[in-house]
Amino acid sequence: MSQRFRIDGSQLVPDERQGTQQAATLAGRTGSYVLQPTSPDLLVFSRTPAEGGALAAPRVVLSGDAAGFPLSDLIAFLSQSRWSGVIRVQAPGGERSVILREGEVRGATSDVVADRLGEVLVRLGYVERSQLETVLREQPPSKIGRTLVERGLLQAHDLFKCVTHQVSEIFHAIVLCREGSFFLVDQPVEDKLGHNIQLSTQSLLMDSIRKIDELAHFRKRIPHSRLYVLRKGQMNAKLDADEDKVLALVDGRRTLLDLGQASRLSEFDVTKVVYGLLEGGFVQLSDKPMGGTAQSLSGIPAVRPKTFMGIPVVRPSSTGIPAVRVSQSGLRAITQQATQTPVLDVREVVRVFNRIFREIASEVSKQGLAREFIASANAALSGQALSSSPVLAGLAFAQDGSLQDARLVESYERYRATLGPEPLAAFRQALSDVMFFLLFQAGELLESRADEDLARRVKDMLATLGGS
Repeated sequence: MSQRFRIDGSQLVPDERQGTQQAATLAGRTGSYVLQPTSPDLLVFSRTPAEGGALAAPRVVLSGDAAGFPLSDLIAFLSQSRWSGVIRVQAPGGERSVILREGEVRGATSDVVADRLGEVLVRLGYVERSQLETVLREQPPSKIGRTLVERGLLQAHDLFKCVTHQVSEIFHAIVLCREGSFFLVDQPVEDKLGHNIQLSTQSLLMDSIRKIDELAHFRKRIPHSRLYVLRKGQMNAKLDADEDKVLALVDGRRTLLDLGQASRLSEFDVTKVVYGLLEGGFVQLSDKPMGGTAQSLSGIPAVRPKTFMGIPVVRPSSTGIPAVRVSQSGLRAITQQATQTPVLDVREVVRVFNRIFREIASEVSKQGLAREFIASANAALSGQALSSSPVLAGLAFAQDGSLQDARLVESYERYRATLGPEPLAAFRQALSDVMFFLLFQAGELLESRADEDLARRVKDMLATLGGS
């Protein structure tokens, strides 16, 4: 535990309620220290004259004011540098962290209640609040996902989707943060890879910037998500699937947040759908449920929220939308980064990934769960829950866990022209998405030691393609 201090008058003194190990370490240092000007959330002392030296990891190697430095730039740099460690952000709303391994996101943590996995499962509509509370009375929060799957209340691929969404939302909240302090912690990231999640930092950054821009546009008509949605106008026009799903749930007694939960859409996604329905004249918004004394939005004063998507902000804009300053330099840097894909034959990529898939299935079969494992994986694959890439369409896992080599190669050649400027890299990413789902699913079935050993073997096999 880190040593805590308090300010007593004009003196900085150790908090006696905490351990004294670090205090003893600090007491052993020589020289004078100068207090640097910082934000109210930071105290930074520098030794004069400097004597150098370093502590063993874990240690803070960089800290700063989130209001004075764009975190998107920092994250873009860390991704390019293939840095491993933890980005920790302490804001008035709570503390969030993102775990990076070689520049890619491998997990996230948060002490914000809304970020808990159970809350994400309820918010997206995968479990009922009563089901969640029943399980939490019997199991700790760390086992909520596995328990729900074991009881048949949740499919494994839906759990994977929700964990991925949870990590993405924590990342998104960190990028949006405009108050508090951030810390870069140099510490080893375990081979087990946390939840066996790997998300592209580049894609997450692009998605965060897109959401900031789009949400600012939506907020011009939808100031916040606690407004009630009421039907109006014609109902026979052709709508897309999400619009149909949300409109069918509009009953005048649900807010946008309620509609998002019922339709299994995130707050951003349901806001986008309702905005489209507003533009088409299908719905209207009210600050009261149907049957109450509704006040039209034209009568609602300009909204100057103290929070933005749950994240504290400092300066609102003249339209009532929080002014979110996003530096583009880091974004340009990461999007211009060339994909570091070794020159490989597609058949070699298929061979290595199938070897990995078989290894995972073999480990699970030792627990007598191979049939259920493959059935769940095929359900996820057929429902496009693992990847939206067309190269996986129509494929299925054999009982040994592999995908048919010839069909994979044939599918790659058929869709190669649609896979962008780096088709082999896109193909490899699709297979990587499948691999991480299988590892995640296996992690829910295996003991900790077996899971860690499997992750190390997979890492070694993946390294033969020049990646990890």
